[in-house]
Amino acid sequence: MKIKSCFLLIFVITIFTECSKKNIEIEISSLSKKVNETSGLELINGNFITLNDSGDDPTLYTFDKEGKKLSVSLIKGARNRDWESLASDEKYIYIGDIGNNKGNRKDLKIYLIDFDFKLIDSINYNYNNQLKFKKKKKNRFDAEALVSIKDSLMIFSKNRKDLTTEVYSLPKTPGFYSVDPKYSFKVDALITGADYDSKLDLLALAGYSYSIKKQYLFLFKNFSYIKTNDTIFQKFNIPITNAQIEAIKIINDRNFWLTSEDEGGGYPKLIKLKLK
Repeated sequence: MKIKSCFLLIFVITIFTECSKKNIEIEISSLSKKVNETSGLELINGNFITLNDSGDDPTLYTFDKEGKKLSVSLIKGARNRDWESLASDEKYIYIGDIGNNKGNRKDLKIYLIDFDFKLIDSINYNYNNQLKFKKKKKNRFDAEALVSIKDSLMIFSKNRKDLTTEVYSLPKTPGFYSVDPKYSFKVDALITGADYDSKLDLLALAGYSYSIKKQYLFLFKNFSYIKTNDTIFQKFNIPITNAQIEAIKIINDRNFWLTSEDEGGGYPKLIKLKLK
């Protein structure tokens, strides 16, 4: 069914359609305050896995689709410098220690763990186009979104300087890599979460405006065929306030799971979003 309230916006770099929040329904459940800084989301064996970002132990938290039955797993040998995202494939769960708020980190890392939550190895990387490492709030080298696509891991930047998202690709083989951006998409937002569904060939991103007053969902159809920056994607306004959405998981092309941080509003949230 076509969404009639969409209108086309054209930018120099990227083309997208922005859609009204009237076309979205949401259901909200409270999560345990133990995950008040939930920043990643994966679905393994019917249960969700999440993590807290910097300041917590190297720990993964498991809960059900009602946000209940929380269990805790310590990842021995890992360190939570700034965990921001989760991804998985048939072999591993990938923990993205990729947060870089001030743009001065030199130890960016992705942990590989098995499905018993045991650390296997890690992938280390830097940005080839980063020449300076002085602390800077509006920098291009922060990231909070990670997905698994075939034999690669893709990182989507949280570019505070330009409000774009740059896409970096890494092999799943442990080692050290220096990466350059493959694409840059003009999202006019800060990207905080990502998920990819190979059956649908659908990429979903979550993010918010620089002031955190607006929350967004971005959909890229036929993502594996994208070869340039000039692509079409949909941008939806999410009708939710007093929350900072940090993670997303695709159910199908019309339904999505999201989690948001506490943000002083009581409890972190598990959100089920439906496009009408």
